[in-house]
Amino acid sequence: MRSIFALAVLVPAVAAAETPTFTADVAPILFESCVVCHREGEVAPMALTSYRAVRPWARAIKDKVVSREMPPWHADPAGSLAFKNDRRLSQADIDTIAAWADGGAPRGNPADLPALPPIPAGWQIRDLGEPDAVIRMPVAEQIPAFGELPMTNYYIPVPWDEPKYARALESKPGNREVTHHTVAYIRSGLPPGTRLNEKGLAVRDPSIEVDDNASFEFAQRSVKLTGYAPGKGYKRYPEGAGRVLPPGWYFVLNQHYQPTGRPETDRSELGLWFHDEPVDTDVHEIVASDGIAIVGGVEVVTGAGQRRPVIPNIPPFADDWKIVTMKVFPEDTTVFSLSPHAHLRGKRFTYTLVHPDGREQTLLTVPSYDFNWQTFYELTEPMVFPAGSKLVTVGYYDNSVRNRYNPSPDREVYWAEQSWDEMFNPFFEFGVEAESPKGSTND
Repeated sequence: MRSIFALAVLVPAVAAAETPTFTADVAPILFESCVVCHREGEVAPMALTSYRAVRPWARAIKDKVVSREMPPWHADPAGSLAFKNDRRLSQADIDTIAAWADGGAPRGNPADLPALPPIPAGWQIRDLGEPDAVIRMPVAEQIPAFGELPMTNYYIPVPWDEPKYARALESKPGNREVTHHTVAYIRSGLPPGTRLNEKGLAVRDPSIEVDDNASFEFAQRSVKLTGYAPGKGYKRYPEGAGRVLPPGWYFVLNQHYQPTGRPETDRSELGLWFHDEPVDTDVHEIVASDGIAIVGGVEVVTGAGQRRPVIPNIPPFADDWKIVTMKVFPEDTTVFSLSPHAHLRGKRFTYTLVHPDGREQTLLTVPSYDFNWQTFYELTEPMVFPAGSKLVTVGYYDNSVRNRYNPSPDREVYWAEQSWDEMFNPFFEFGVEAESPKGSTND
């Protein structure tokens, strides 16, 4: 018969054997779901690429995953469609990390450690290798230590002679500390009556004549590609869908900087991965609004010459300021993704499809919007919005003292570009039949 002492020694030995280990159980989860951000040089505050790096954070990691704060995912699964880029961990993965932390966070057998995923340095897209092409600002920009800076467009001529078709795109800031956003477009030409200077800025050239239709044509022939803001910055498309990138056009990097209190520099980039063959579907991104907005139950009239409704400012201390916009679809439209965008007072958002028969279908519910982590919610399968349907988007804003990110609840909030101002941009992506690319309109 074994002694009581022997049994006492045996029990913890069995329990220890059942505790998950880092090498065999936890590392595969972190490497798959976390290290794309938690690695050297990326946006996360610490690397999770080795046991030595992870062990001091074991308890904090457990708390974050059990609360589902990490990985960040703000769509409510009970009130949303399924999305193919859903970052949430399974309950089994959460339980494994919690048991590992509670069991003393053991390392395990080094032979069980999987290899780190081959993520190209500096890029979020992890499985396509280095970009096929990288478009850069012509020179590094010098950002002053203080002041309110306007958005600036940097033009880069398309550097190829035959059309190319992007299957993935990623905007990458050169300096995240100072970059509020970098948004990439492609345009058919330069602004009317301009030429490029050495920095890639379009400056007035009095020697160029401008006809009456030039400004209209310039506005029409512009396509948004992708944009970096905290939490997002890349897009991927299925076979047969993507972005047509014609020769003779111009890439445009729209930069918005917010000074940090010290002089900074930035040289942002756009990474491109190409389809091998032409695409059937050209994917476009726009805001879901036809100039219709309702604030406080009252329809807001579009001002003269305004592209969007003139929305009243958010009053001081308002804690649930509501805006509704609507997009009407006159023909069947294939939709790929949804993405609400706001600033520091953004509170919660919904996208609802109203079918032609009046039936309402909730597509996306974001109950706790986070300006510090924004997402393009990519539909598991592209969805056809039938002709005659309406996409209704609703946004709520919190300008009260209860909003811990609110810099000034005692002031009304303007609709403008700075982070302390506000935006309501309910973006979505849809497909159109790809056309044969044409050259620049002002070669």
